[in-house]
Amino acid sequence: MRKRKVTSILAVSLTLALIGQLSPALAANVTPAASSTQAASNAISVYGVQLGMSTALLEQLLGKPARKDPSHTGVEWWIYNGDLDNYIQVGIQNAKVVTLFSNGTKLNVKGVTIGAPTSAIQNAWGTPKSTLAITPTLHIRDNSMSHPTYLLNNQAVTFSIDQLGGNKVAGVRISTPEYFATIAMGLMYPISYTQLPVQPKLTEEQIKQAALAYEKENFDLLNVARTRANLPLLSWDEGVAAVARAHSGDMAKNNYFNHTSPTTGSPFDRLKRAGILYGYAGENIAYGQLDGIEVHIGWMNSAGHRQNLLDNKFKQLGIGVVFKDGRPYYTQNFVTR
Repeated sequence: MRKRKVTSILAVSLTLALIGQLSPALAANVTPAASSTQAASNAISVYGVQLGMSTALLEQLLGKPARKDPSHTGVEWWIYNGDLDNYIQVGIQNAKVVTLFSNGTKLNVKGVTIGAPTSAIQNAWGTPKSTLAITPTLHIRDNSMSHPTYLLNNQAVTFSIDQLGGNKVAGVRISTPEYFATIAMGLMYPISYTQLPVQPKLTEEQIKQAALAYEKENFDLLNVARTRANLPLLSWDEGVAAVARAHSGDMAKNNYFNHTSPTTGSPFDRLKRAGILYGYAGENIAYGQLDGIEVHIGWMNSAGHRQNLLDNKFKQLGIGVVFKDGRPYYTQNFVTR
């Protein structure tokens, strides 16, 4: 049996570093970024979906979603994964679209497409403002071309960049400023604020259901990326997912972050103990990223993790997400049974 283990994203230190930069802002005259595309139409759409659209209109446009996933950020994600080339997940609050994300191959946002270089974003949108006022009470800082956000006509547009793939567009998240403000820190932006947005209060069961949803969303997003890379799709393996979920839970319970557990050993020990026979196996872990979207982008921008994500020898995947104190632990276990 061939085994492979890769180093882990040090998400703990990254998250703590960003938390350490949180501080109330002094009164400052910072205005929203002026777009170089003022002549553009007011609404930005992805596959026809726009912020403010009603759920009734959304269903008329795209049909019923494959799933309606809960989250811990106050939205219900409607998942459209029937055609991975046109993959989109749409965040709903109060029966209206307040956010969306797509990394589908056919994505086109005002001429910026998947695989376009960052220079195409700059040509279309200008240089991102280093400090950007999202709402009157919250600003993001360190806004750059490595993960740029623009504010245009009351829409926050955030591009995901594939840094290891040549600094190219890998996806887009579009949000209302109010919703973006609630997730800005989770997007790894340092923030300055005079008033923090109210965060949703969830029961333990609601958080557990959100974690299960992030597993499936992360799985979908990876298969979209594999489609773009002309690689075979992975199949979901619930037995492997149970192993991944148990490891995330073990890390959360025992307050450590490592492939090797003091109680269950290595990833390969855990798979063997679960009776999973494999010829090839690997594991990715992460901690603290906002959701299934952000951890996917983070893994794609880490060489060892990316190798697992885009390995054509893997056939099955199980993902386990467990929250502790509002922050998720992620484990991906790849196998070829």
